[in-house]
Amino acid sequence: MKSLTDIAMLLGRAGVEYALIGGHAVNLVLEPRFTADVDITINADLDALERLNAELLAAGFRVERTHGADQPSGPDFVRFVDDVGTTLELQTAKTAMQRTAVARAIDHGGVFVASPEDLIVFKAIANRPKDQIDLLGLARLPNIDWGYVDSQAKDWGVDDVIARVRALASSSG
Repeated sequence: MKSLTDIAMLLGRAGVEYALIGGHAVNLVLEPRFTADVDITINADLDALERLNAELLAAGFRVERTHGADQPSGPDFVRFVDDVGTTLELQTAKTAMQRTAVARAIDHGGVFVASPEDLIVFKAIANRPKDQIDLLGLARLPNIDWGYVDSQAKDWGVDDVIARVRALASSSG
Protein backbone atom coordinates (compact mmCIF):
# COMPACT_ATOMS: atom_id res chain seq x y z
CA MET A 1 0.00 0.00 0.00
CA LYS A 2 1.21 3.49 -0.80
CA SER A 3 1.82 5.65 2.26
CA LEU A 4 -0.34 8.60 3.19
CA THR A 5 2.70 10.81 2.59
CA ASP A 6 3.05 9.43 -0.96
CA ILE A 7 -0.62 10.14 -1.64
CA ALA A 8 -0.30 13.64 -0.14
CA MET A 9 2.65 14.31 -2.48
CA LEU A 10 0.56 13.29 -5.51
CA LEU A 11 -2.25 15.60 -4.41
CA GLY A 12 0.25 18.39 -3.83
CA ARG A 13 1.83 17.97 -7.28
CA ALA A 14 -1.63 18.25 -8.81
CA GLY A 15 -2.26 21.42 -6.79
CA VAL A 16 -5.34 19.98 -5.09
CA GLU A 17 -6.51 21.07 -1.63
CA TYR A 18 -7.74 18.11 0.38
CA ALA A 19 -8.60 16.66 3.75
CA LEU A 20 -7.99 13.06 4.74
CA ILE A 21 -11.22 11.69 6.20
CA GLY A 22 -12.37 8.21 7.18
CA GLY A 23 -10.53 5.55 9.13
CA HIS A 24 -7.00 6.72 8.37
CA ALA A 25 -7.85 10.21 9.63
CA VAL A 26 -9.35 8.78 12.81
CA ASN A 27 -6.24 6.61 13.25
CA LEU A 28 -4.14 9.77 13.54
CA VAL A 29 -6.07 10.95 16.62
CA LEU A 30 -7.27 7.70 18.23
CA GLU A 31 -5.89 4.21 18.74
CA PRO A 32 -5.46 2.83 15.22
CA ARG A 33 -7.88 0.29 13.80
CA PHE A 34 -7.75 -1.57 10.50
CA THR A 35 -9.08 0.28 7.50
CA ALA A 36 -8.62 -0.84 3.92
CA ASP A 37 -9.12 2.34 1.92
CA VAL A 38 -7.87 5.90 2.00
CA ASP A 39 -10.75 8.39 2.00
CA ILE A 40 -10.08 11.96 0.91
CA THR A 41 -12.30 14.93 0.24
CA ILE A 42 -10.81 17.23 -2.40
CA ASN A 43 -11.54 20.81 -3.31
CA ALA A 44 -10.93 20.78 -7.05
CA ASP A 45 -12.31 22.22 -10.25
CA LEU A 46 -12.28 20.29 -13.53
CA ASP A 47 -8.71 21.36 -14.40
CA ALA A 48 -7.42 20.26 -10.99
CA LEU A 49 -9.31 16.97 -11.32
CA GLU A 50 -7.62 16.35 -14.68
CA ARG A 51 -4.18 17.14 -13.20
CA LEU A 52 -4.85 14.83 -10.27
CA ASN A 53 -6.11 12.07 -12.53
CA ALA A 54 -2.90 12.34 -14.60
CA GLU A 55 -0.73 12.23 -11.44
CA LEU A 56 -2.55 9.18 -10.11
CA LEU A 57 -2.43 7.33 -13.43
CA ALA A 58 1.30 8.06 -13.72
CA ALA A 59 1.77 6.69 -10.19
CA GLY A 60 0.18 3.38 -11.16
CA PHE A 61 -3.41 3.94 -10.12
CA ARG A 62 -6.38 3.11 -12.31
CA VAL A 63 -10.00 4.19 -12.01
CA GLU A 64 -12.16 1.41 -10.64
CA ARG A 65 -15.43 3.30 -10.16
CA THR A 66 -16.91 6.76 -10.51
CA HIS A 67 -20.16 8.39 -9.51
CA GLY A 68 -21.49 11.50 -11.21
CA ALA A 69 -18.80 11.66 -13.88
CA ASP A 70 -21.20 13.23 -16.36
CA GLN A 71 -21.89 16.28 -14.16
CA PRO A 72 -20.57 19.63 -15.42
CA SER A 73 -18.68 20.08 -12.13
CA GLY A 74 -17.05 16.67 -12.46
CA PRO A 75 -17.55 13.45 -10.52
CA ASP A 76 -18.76 13.36 -6.93
CA PHE A 77 -16.72 10.23 -6.21
CA VAL A 78 -13.85 8.33 -7.83
CA ARG A 79 -12.27 5.10 -6.56
CA PHE A 80 -8.70 4.55 -7.67
CA VAL A 81 -6.79 1.31 -7.07
CA ASP A 82 -3.23 0.24 -7.76
CA ASP A 83 -1.43 -3.09 -8.00
CA VAL A 84 0.14 -2.87 -4.53
CA GLY A 85 -3.19 -2.85 -2.69
CA THR A 86 -3.95 0.84 -2.32
CA THR A 87 -7.57 1.87 -2.66
CA LEU A 88 -8.00 5.64 -2.80
CA GLU A 89 -11.53 7.00 -2.60
CA LEU A 90 -11.87 10.65 -3.57
CA GLN A 91 -14.96 12.70 -2.86
CA THR A 92 -15.17 16.05 -4.60
CA ALA A 93 -16.15 18.81 -2.17
CA LYS A 94 -19.50 19.97 -3.50
CA THR A 95 -21.19 21.00 -0.27
CA ALA A 96 -20.32 23.91 2.00
CA MET A 97 -19.51 21.44 4.78
CA GLN A 98 -17.05 19.51 2.60
CA ARG A 99 -15.36 22.73 1.44
CA THR A 100 -15.17 23.94 5.05
CA ALA A 101 -13.66 20.62 6.17
CA VAL A 102 -10.94 20.97 3.53
CA ALA A 103 -10.25 24.58 4.57
CA ARG A 104 -10.09 23.55 8.27
CA ALA A 105 -7.82 20.53 7.65
CA ILE A 106 -4.86 20.19 10.02
CA ASP A 107 -1.33 19.42 8.80
CA HIS A 108 -0.18 16.14 10.37
CA GLY A 109 3.40 15.81 9.13
CA GLY A 110 2.62 16.81 5.56
CA VAL A 111 -0.79 15.11 5.36
CA PHE A 112 -3.83 17.37 5.71
CA VAL A 113 -6.41 15.72 7.96
CA ALA A 114 -9.97 16.79 8.67
CA SER A 115 -10.39 18.31 12.13
CA PRO A 116 -11.82 16.07 14.86
CA GLU A 117 -15.03 18.12 14.70
CA ASP A 118 -15.42 17.54 10.96
CA LEU A 119 -14.61 13.85 11.41
CA ILE A 120 -17.37 13.63 14.01
CA VAL A 121 -19.90 15.07 11.57
CA PHE A 122 -18.73 12.88 8.66
CA LYS A 123 -18.90 9.80 10.89
CA ALA A 124 -22.38 10.74 12.14
CA ILE A 125 -23.57 11.12 8.55
CA ALA A 126 -22.20 7.68 7.56
CA ASN A 127 -23.30 6.15 10.90
CA ARG A 128 -22.26 2.56 10.15
CA PRO A 129 -21.21 0.32 13.09
CA LYS A 130 -17.52 1.15 12.59
CA ASP A 131 -18.39 4.85 12.39
CA GLN A 132 -20.26 4.61 15.69
CA ILE A 133 -17.14 3.17 17.35
CA ASP A 134 -15.02 5.98 15.86
CA LEU A 135 -17.62 8.55 16.96
CA LEU A 136 -17.46 7.40 20.57
CA GLY A 137 -13.67 7.75 20.61
CA LEU A 138 -13.75 11.13 18.87
CA ALA A 139 -16.43 12.41 21.26
CA ARG A 140 -14.09 11.67 24.19
CA LEU A 141 -11.30 13.88 22.83
CA PRO A 142 -10.61 17.04 24.81
CA ASN A 143 -11.38 20.51 23.47
CA ILE A 144 -13.97 19.54 20.87
CA ASP A 145 -15.82 22.59 19.56
CA TRP A 146 -19.30 21.18 20.20
CA GLY A 147 -20.94 24.40 19.00
CA TYR A 148 -19.45 23.84 15.55
CA VAL A 149 -20.34 20.13 15.60
CA ASP A 150 -23.90 20.81 16.71
CA SER A 151 -24.40 23.44 13.99
CA GLN A 152 -23.13 21.12 11.24
CA ALA A 153 -25.05 18.14 12.67
CA LYS A 154 -28.29 20.10 12.67
CA ASP A 155 -27.73 21.16 9.05
CA TRP A 156 -27.22 17.51 8.07
CA GLY A 157 -30.04 16.11 10.19
CA VAL A 158 -27.73 14.03 12.38
CA ASP A 159 -28.10 16.02 15.59
CA ASP A 160 -29.84 13.01 17.20
CA VAL A 161 -26.80 10.83 16.41
CA ILE A 162 -24.47 13.43 17.92
CA ALA A 163 -26.62 13.80 21.06
CA ARG A 164 -26.66 10.02 21.55
CA VAL A 165 -22.88 9.72 21.11
CA ARG A 166 -22.20 12.63 23.46
CA ALA A 167 -24.40 11.05 26.14
CA LEU A 168 -22.65 7.69 25.73
CA ALA A 169 -19.20 9.32 25.81
CA SER A 170 -19.94 11.24 29.00
CA SER A 171 -21.53 8.26 30.78
CA SER A 172 -18.83 5.74 29.85
CA GLY A 173 -15.80 7.97 29.64
